[in-house]
Amino acid sequence: MPRSAHRRTLVLFGVLAAYVLLQFLWWAYLLVEKENELRMLVGQLEALGVSTTHMPVDPGRTMLMVAGEGFVFVALLLFGLWLTYRSVRHELVLARAQRNFLLATSHELRTPIAAAKLHLQTLRRPQLDAGQREAITQAALADVDRLASLSEKILLATRLDEAGVPLLREHVDVGALLDALVNTARTTYGAAHELRLERPATLEWHGDADALRSIVGNLVENACKYAPASTRVDVACAVRDGRLELTVADEGPGVAPEDRGRIFERFHRGGREETRQVKGTGLGLFIVDKLARAMGGRAEHRPRAPHGSIFAVLIPLS
Repeated sequence: MPRSAHRRTLVLFGVLAAYVLLQFLWWAYLLVEKENELRMLVGQLEALGVSTTHMPVDPGRTMLMVAGEGFVFVALLLFGLWLTYRSVRHELVLARAQRNFLLATSHELRTPIAAAKLHLQTLRRPQLDAGQREAITQAALADVDRLASLSEKILLATRLDEAGVPLLREHVDVGALLDALVNTARTTYGAAHELRLERPATLEWHGDADALRSIVGNLVENACKYAPASTRVDVACAVRDGRLELTVADEGPGVAPEDRGRIFERFHRGGREETRQVKGTGLGLFIVDKLARAMGGRAEHRPRAPHGSIFAVLIPLS
């Protein structure tokens, strides 16, 4: 939903809430005025010698009754309006995030699909030699791998959000896992960056290897995506206080203060999707956070001086 429509919806909600409150105040005013008129009419009848069965109510008692009932009514009304406002705002934010996700996913899918189609069309040319065919085939396979990775990320995020993912408990060589991930990144999405890995010589961890691989892969890919080319991305692993601590630090622009509280939410990405230069779906950090929590740990963001971000995941050793 565009920002203008979002703003109009909230303004309309505020106007309706103000209208209800003003109507209540008007009702209270009319009630007091009618009681005063009735009291004056009874007084006039009694002055003329006409007896009535109406017992005049003390003005102070009337005001107390109106104030007491009005307080309860206004309190319940404001509470209901607050709950409604939260629900409406949440739905509007979610609708905007889903719209951004659809835009981002469309962009992410369009590029590898178009590239794979072009590569396949090129392979139909009869004048290509064996080396050219092999290079084009590898490029087409890379595009297909990119599509498969995006599909898997969307499916994993859906499972984590709805029912969770069952995690295995197995012995994992963390060093070998990190070596493989960083080496893959150096030849693919991280080729334009200087990737450094700092880890213990040996480190055994009891947990789910696929979950750990997904966490580190998403963090490294996220760092390479947002940090400028030729900058350094540091991947580190250590054991502190009985926990495995994984960190990925970059030299990018960092996270804006207004986005730091929401970076692990599903679909959330800072800025406007229509003008954003960096591609993405807003699912990587969501997956990292969900998997870390599923393993009894947590994910954190820390600003890096003078600029950049440090993402850390802390999970129990066993």
